[in-house]
Amino acid sequence: MHLGLHEYFNEVDSSANLTKIERSINMRHAEETYWKHQGEEAILQEFDGLQGYLYFIDIVLDDERHIPFEIDHPDLHILYVLSDSGPVKFYDQDAHLLSKLVNHRAQYLYLPPENYHIILPPGRSTIFGFYFRASIFREGNDSKYTFLQPLLDAYRSQSPLPKCSIDFRVGPITELYIETLCRNLVAKQLHTESFILERLIQLIELSKQKIHEEYDYEDAYKNLIYKYVNIIKVYVDIYGQNFSLQEVAEKMGYSESHMSHILKRQTGIPAKQYKDRFVMERCRKELKAYGLLGDAAERCGFSSVASFSKFFKKHTGETPGEFRNR
Repeated sequence: MHLGLHEYFNEVDSSANLTKIERSINMRHAEETYWKHQGEEAILQEFDGLQGYLYFIDIVLDDERHIPFEIDHPDLHILYVLSDSGPVKFYDQDAHLLSKLVNHRAQYLYLPPENYHIILPPGRSTIFGFYFRASIFREGNDSKYTFLQPLLDAYRSQSPLPKCSIDFRVGPITELYIETLCRNLVAKQLHTESFILERLIQLIELSKQKIHEEYDYEDAYKNLIYKYVNIIKVYVDIYGQNFSLQEVAEKMGYSESHMSHILKRQTGIPAKQYKDRFVMERCRKELKAYGLLGDAAERCGFSSVASFSKFFKKHTGETPGEFRNR
């Protein structure tokens, strides 16, 4: 994918040349370029991985602008509009409207090789997207992703016509997943590819759930519990154990006591038990990946190796060193 910011903006040397815009999210180890035209500015972050090409655009405009982009290979794309400034529109080279995404909505697209245009509204727009190899879906393992089926069929037949999925809401869980993905990218590391694939699958699963909630789902309590537990898991992915359940509840607009009551009543499991379970999963993963207790403790949000070891032994019956040396 080639985004033609140069058709309208001039590239500048660094963010020091920009006065109106900053990065919304730091995409770690991404290639970052800066763009300016009079009072309008943009920052483009790009990360090119084997499992997917990721990009994050922060842009501020005085008027509606048409930005061209070119697709070289047919693939599936996910696009998230994370801003509040107005709808983002996509057109093919014949000026046919393909998609119109309003604020805090997302959509999957199958795009064959062609020249396209994205029309951005005045004000500040924030867009995250990536495209990935649709071959991760095999015939048979895609049956539960009915919202993607027309796009997968188009990809497998190498259709010359673009396709769009139904659009869906982007909420706090999705935004946290995106932040976790962007913050943890590492260039030229083999484990980064498996990390990107893992996060991609999580986002696809979350998309399926979002569509289910919005168009099919009616059980409000189950929906609320799903969101609460998933935000706890995402917070563990970002902060390790170093956050409070009150922060999670407030992220959803509720008190901790309210969410804990609903969760315990519906599942019989306290929220702290969910948090500890997710923290333990991360502790094991970090120990396997890095080996050093100090590194694992820090990455899992513990203030010391001693507190990390105490937590680990309490929940497993063995020390981190014994687990690592097994």
